[in-house]
Amino acid sequence: MSAYFRGGTTIASLRRRQRWLVLPLLVVLVTALSVVLVSCSGGTSTTSSSSNGTVSTSSSTLSTTTTTSEADLGQDLASPAENVLDAVYTSVVNVAVSGTVGRRTESGIGSGIVYSADGYIMTNDHVVTLGGALTSGQTIVVTFSDGTTATATIVAEDATRDLAAIKVAKTGLNAVTFGKSSDVKLGEWATVIGSPEDYRNSVTLGIVSGLDRSLQISTAQTMTGLMQIDTPISPGNSGGGCFDAQGHFIGMPELYLPPGSTGAENIGFAIPADTVASAAKALTGK
Repeated sequence: MSAYFRGGTTIASLRRRQRWLVLPLLVVLVTALSVVLVSCSGGTSTTSSSSNGTVSTSSSTLSTTTTTSEADLGQDLASPAENVLDAVYTSVVNVAVSGTVGRRTESGIGSGIVYSADGYIMTNDHVVTLGGALTSGQTIVVTFSDGTTATATIVAEDATRDLAAIKVAKTGLNAVTFGKSSDVKLGEWATVIGSPEDYRNSVTLGIVSGLDRSLQISTAQTMTGLMQIDTPISPGNSGGGCFDAQGHFIGMPELYLPPGSTGAENIGFAIPADTVASAAKALTGK
């Protein structure tokens, strides 16, 4: 007696069809399982099937993890100027000068660097003489980064190199650390701190643009061996500090070419550290 399955298909016929369906279903299931496993592991997978219906799978996993902490990211984003300020900020001072030149009363603003802890400060000669010779009633007031002030006197001048040493009755100052001019490289960072237009302890950042430059200051004076920088400087920066990325003093801002009269952009000059150090030793005896 023949047994029939609803729909006109015999049980025997159904069983034969089921055997043919089992192998494709197994292939599909194994393939799907391998895809899921690969997806979870983050690797790659290859699947092959042979004529006897067996399925082989192989997978490989390549995983790389890079983590960046917030501290590392913050360090990467910090400017070279920010990185050196803790070491050098208190080593730069504001220098205010007033006195009589001829029959005129003059006043001016410049900057200076602390040369020694016991009160010696180096600046430009044209800062303390207002570009001329103060004849009477000269007053020099030094303002430090914390806002305290002290009266200074001129110790000695080197007009040829446009440098001067002044002294305040103060101790425990944070003296600059001199770098070597021979170590200065083109393109390295150059941070300037000074008092442009009397904005005390202003910070600007640029690079060293040139070395061993010569510049005619007047018909009677030509300065040689200057360091060129593109760090923005303005009136009042003279006598301040130019520092490398390690916080070493590498130059004293001397002057710049005014864009309004020359068409130049960010062409400034600084007296190299070796020159300042040599003059400081001679002028102060230290």
